[in-house]
Amino acid sequence: MRRLQHIVPAIALLAACGGGGDGPESPAAPSGSSGNPTGNPTGNPAGGGSTSSSIAVADNSFTPSATTVARGTTVTWTWSGRNPHDVTFDDGGKSATQAAGTFTRTFGAAGTFPYHCTVHGASMSGTITVQ
Repeated sequence: MRRLQHIVPAIALLAACGGGGDGPESPAAPSGSSGNPTGNPTGNPAGGGSTSSSIAVADNSFTPSATTVARGTTVTWTWSGRNPHDVTFDDGGKSATQAAGTFTRTFGAAGTFPYHCTVHGASMSGTITVQ
């Protein structure tokens, strides 16, 4: 079981595929749900960093904590730790506080979208840059 906790986030990071639309974030799905991960732009992001559309929510961290995606990409956060966390955007979007499952948000406009866990504050934060 412990090995599975490490394998599932790795598979989620590798399983991102293209597509997406312009809509609001969706509610958390139960653990084991496939979610809706889409979009992995080509090329290098401005300033370096990740281009993954899959983010692991572990105990006290988002991995990767910064990523750059194309407009229309749906980003999926997948809980892999044991403690409850949430994903709260500065612009008001928010997931449930949970210890398992997924949360998705489709980014239809270019910009920088900082987010954090309200349980841990700035020490657990991330940024989505949409080009």
